[in-house]
Amino acid sequence: MTQETPFRHDEIFVGFGPIDELHREFQMLLDRLIDCEDADYGQHLLELHEHLLRHCGAEEDWMRQERYTGYMKHKQEHEKLLESLSEVRRRFDAGDLESVQAFSSDLLPWFAVHAQTMDAPLAEFLKGN
Repeated sequence: MTQETPFRHDEIFVGFGPIDELHREFQMLLDRLIDCEDADYGQHLLELHEHLLRHCGAEEDWMRQERYTGYMKHKQEHEKLLESLSEVRRRFDAGDLESVQAFSSDLLPWFAVHAQTMDAPLAEFLKGN
């Protein structure tokens, strides 16, 4: 029996349309990765990686354009996430399916914390500008 995660999908939404739209797409892609057949892991992992590159890039563009003071810290979190995902893809390419499964099950809890501690303050800042 699997243990239920204390995080829910709705904890990734921050009340700012453009960010919430990125988070909806993230949720859909992560759900696909978690629920896929073994033969589909590579494709879904690639789709998630491509999305997160665009997702992080969009947020970073908004932060730079609006001169958001938390830009560097937020960008560093994105860099850590993307490097972790790159490492999981390398492991997958070497035949390590378990690392993909572990990463995908750990990603929503991480993302919920990131959304509430990093993206929510950014959303409030962007709504005020």
